[in-house]
Amino acid sequence: MRYLDFRANIKLHSARAISYIRLFAWGRVTEMRRSILIIVFWIVAAAPIAESRARASHYSKEISSTTSAAEPQNACPIILSEPVVTVAPNQPEVEFHSTVGIINALCDVTLDFVGCGFTPTKIEIVCDGNADGVPELIIPLKNITIVNRLLLQATIPALSPQLPGTAFPLACCGGVANIILSRTVTDGDDNSFGTFTQTQTCQIDLGIRAPVVVSASPSSADCSVAQNLVIPGSCFLLADGKPNVTSVFAVERGNPSHIIQAKNFVILNTNLIDALFDFGAANAGRTFLIFASGPNGTSRNLTALPQGAQANCPLGNEQGVMVTVTCNAPANSGPDPGNAPDNIKTEVTGCAVERDSSGVFTLTIRGRFFKEGAVVTVDGVALKKTKLKDFDSASNAFTRITGKKKVCKNLPGPVVVTNPGEAPGAAFICSSSCK
Repeated sequence: MRYLDFRANIKLHSARAISYIRLFAWGRVTEMRRSILIIVFWIVAAAPIAESRARASHYSKEISSTTSAAEPQNACPIILSEPVVTVAPNQPEVEFHSTVGIINALCDVTLDFVGCGFTPTKIEIVCDGNADGVPELIIPLKNITIVNRLLLQATIPALSPQLPGTAFPLACCGGVANIILSRTVTDGDDNSFGTFTQTQTCQIDLGIRAPVVVSASPSSADCSVAQNLVIPGSCFLLADGKPNVTSVFAVERGNPSHIIQAKNFVILNTNLIDALFDFGAANAGRTFLIFASGPNGTSRNLTALPQGAQANCPLGNEQGVMVTVTCNAPANSGPDPGNAPDNIKTEVTGCAVERDSSGVFTLTIRGRFFKEGAVVTVDGVALKKTKLKDFDSASNAFTRITGKKKVCKNLPGPVVVTNPGEAPGAAFICSSSCK
């Protein structure tokens, strides 16, 4: 209880301190008022910051600091999000003056650093991308700005062009992450140690990510019969293997009161769900938004930006894609047997990396409408050696591609399959890696 009271006190005084710092930095006040604000700030902020540093060794779980410079180690700065961080509807709000929940933030996220031991020129967040407890996904921050001697700000930028709606890779499902502050000091008159790099590693809680739905296949169907939807995405399972999805449902676009729950669904892995929907023939011609929901919120599929969102933030999901299924009349239920129409693009629904006994990695891509001569790119780089497998006579195309040689370099990353003479298919974010 004493620890909780202490942390609550730190957050309360930090919030007040931030307000005074900003007022001092940006407000148009007289010199006398500036002096008063400085005095008030030191009274309000110095005590909790000093106390947190003095007791930092008692909270090694939350604070880890390393430096190669020949000077005493510093406690981690207090790290807070900006006062307003917007998330999608039905997702947990970001805790006030905290970092808990920023994993679901729309687009860019700005962080405040109070009481840095040195002025960093580089800041990175390192997130655990495969639930093994070891952070490995590096997220660089930009726009490092010194507001004044006590406050520094930096931005976690949205990952355009692949993920314009989020600052975090889809393989990062939240939790505790490392944040690394560093600077390199070169030799000079004011440095008798020679060139060295000063580094400080701290921990922040990003919160747990809501499920992410990338697409739904098929995207159009004959709704007079039950439809089996393959739904790729991320964070469908928690780090401990428990479900992060407890329901899958469809909402009619333009009519949010019309909701159809999946009759049943199976979480195949953290990146893939198989769901059975019975839309009914009465819904012919209607379009439905597809959602997955669980204990940490509902997947993003925006038709309008929520209040407070950045104006350039895209609609749809984190990729800026609206995930929908359209019910067609039975006569327009899909391609004729034995033919894959030229206007149907390739469709990737899943990926996996496997290693054989000789140590060779193979990337397996699953989907539909893969034709002879198809080109596979991972993060924009074409795979040199691929094979088409699992021929589907109904579509006159293949449903699986395997790739070898240098498949690990750009994973995790977006996978795109392009048939000869056709437009590229939609990008599928493959969160698998060779680690």
